[in-house]
Amino acid sequence: MEKKTASAIMLTLLLTSMLTLAFNVQPVNAEGTIYIRADGSIAPSTAPISTMDNITYTFTDNISDSIVVERDDIVVDGAGYVLQGTGDGIGIYMDGRSGVTIKNATIRNFGAGVLLEGSNYNSISGNNITANIQYGIHLVLDSCNNTVYGNNITNNLFYGIEAYASSSNNTISGNNITNNSDGISLAYSSDNTISGNVFLNDGLFAYGSYNNVVIDNSVNGKPLVYFENVSDRIVDDAGEVILISCNNMTVENLNLSHASVGIALWGTNNTRIAKNNITANERSGIYLGVSSNNTVYGNNIANNGFGIWLDSSNNNTAYGNNIANNGYGIWLFWYSSNNTVYGNNITANNYRGIWLDSSSNNKIYHNNFINNGAQVYSETSTNVWDDGYPSGGNYWSDYVGVDVKSGPNQDLHGSDGVGDTPYIIDANNRGHYPLMNPYGAPPLPTYSLTTTTTVGGTTDPAPGTYTYTANSEVQVTAIPEAGYLFDHWELDDVNVGSANPYTVLMDKNHTLRAVFSPIPPPLSASISPLSASILAGQSVTFTSTVSGGYTPYSYQWYLNGVPVSGATSNTWSFTPTAGGIYYVHLKVTDAKANTAHSETARITTATVPVGGYSIPLKVQTKAEPVLPYIALIATLTAILTKLRPKTKRKR
Repeated sequence: MEKKTASAIMLTLLLTSMLTLAFNVQPVNAEGTIYIRADGSIAPSTAPISTMDNITYTFTDNISDSIVVERDDIVVDGAGYVLQGTGDGIGIYMDGRSGVTIKNATIRNFGAGVLLEGSNYNSISGNNITANIQYGIHLVLDSCNNTVYGNNITNNLFYGIEAYASSSNNTISGNNITNNSDGISLAYSSDNTISGNVFLNDGLFAYGSYNNVVIDNSVNGKPLVYFENVSDRIVDDAGEVILISCNNMTVENLNLSHASVGIALWGTNNTRIAKNNITANERSGIYLGVSSNNTVYGNNIANNGFGIWLDSSNNNTAYGNNIANNGYGIWLFWYSSNNTVYGNNITANNYRGIWLDSSSNNKIYHNNFINNGAQVYSETSTNVWDDGYPSGGNYWSDYVGVDVKSGPNQDLHGSDGVGDTPYIIDANNRGHYPLMNPYGAPPLPTYSLTTTTTVGGTTDPAPGTYTYTANSEVQVTAIPEAGYLFDHWELDDVNVGSANPYTVLMDKNHTLRAVFSPIPPPLSASISPLSASILAGQSVTFTSTVSGGYTPYSYQWYLNGVPVSGATSNTWSFTPTAGGIYYVHLKVTDAKANTAHSETARITTATVPVGGYSIPLKVQTKAEPVLPYIALIATLTAILTKLRPKTKRKR
């Protein structure tokens, strides 16, 4: 089935675009081609065909070459032998012939088994025509008034029998036609009679053909229903349905499978095709050719070559169908415009979910495009892919956008069930408002996000409560006012840091609080005293004053530019052990790693000679000149030195 479906698709693609062109297949002019000449002779004369009267030509053995008939009013009798090809060429070819009968042959493995081109009043009967690559029997270019009856026509890859290009008034009857892609095809050929044929795993396909009589045929054991120029009928039992130039017909509740096409309309309007099970048809499940204002709904259309095929058909509606596992889900071909396709499940079609070929101004929305080989292929077509906002567009299984915005322009906060960005098809086609959940499926769960702030700022989205689809990732930005700084977030009352913006996973209802704080004055530090004169061994205690920045603060005291180990509190006592000048300053670090250095204090340390007198010195609390005190000390030392000898003499 898969091989035949692929073949049918290839055939359709190859031929439907060439329907108005003349078809001309020439025989293989290989060395072994056999000719029945106009004079009645056979060339080559060694060919295994005999004639006694130049009227009946009988096979005497199997033949592995083509036969070209150039003589009228003869009989070519295969006598049960096989005419075998090599996969191309033509088995028996007649151009402009009349009155020729071909019978009792097995004709297989050619490009075409029998080809009549511009040939009339011929008969093809009692043959087994099988396994040819394109056609079993092909009547082309005004081949009229021919009779094809009583043949077994099987397993031809494209057509069992085709009447093409004004091949009219032919009679095709009583044939067993099995396992061809199309059992019989009527293509721009009218006034033919198709009767009493038994179709198995194929059927009839007709387009551009009128006034044909199609009666008493069966497809897979059920009637082949063919109506032409009929109105207001209900089709209630069929193996295949063909409606030509009909109006207001109903085709409903049928099982149509393994035919050439399940339902085919040509020039038929205002017809309803509903609630049918249409599967495994080689060419198409449903075909609408040059047909308008028809409705196709509620059908199961699966495993066909094409699911639904619209050919030059306008103003039709297809909705609520399951279209799955076909070669192509829907094909809108050759100026099929102003059709509406909505609410269909278009799933796992092998090549394309929907193909638009030179077909514009169609409206396509609320469909579920799921895992098709390509969701859409649009060729020289511009169409509308949504029903506006908030109704929305289509669901695309390969859409990668998110839904955290809403509104016609998708610029408001909160989920609305449609994607924030379009689904890109091509430069001329965009799926606006792509659905985040398959159309018709239960809605996805949602959760709320409530955003609040402290004094000093706002957020984007603004403080409030918003609803988002479950597992959405929502980004919130803190925006401080003048004079304030953003400090941190609190998600569900837990400090989660100061990353800005912050992303919230909507796995439940959440609250998010933005905390702001006033911008503090710059960090500054001072120490006291800034100067002192002491004796070695005495202590001076420094205190600090810190303002600005962010608490808590940390401290480090420095002596002569070197940090003092362990001196990390807001006060420090310094006890020099030797005379000299010492420099002290403080470095303060706040909670945000800002630093400030105090001014540098200058400490002068003196020593007293051994055995001398000590005079208490007052530690200065502010920077004052020390030279007068040093001078005073020197004067007192001199006086004491003069007094010492006098004391010794008294002793």
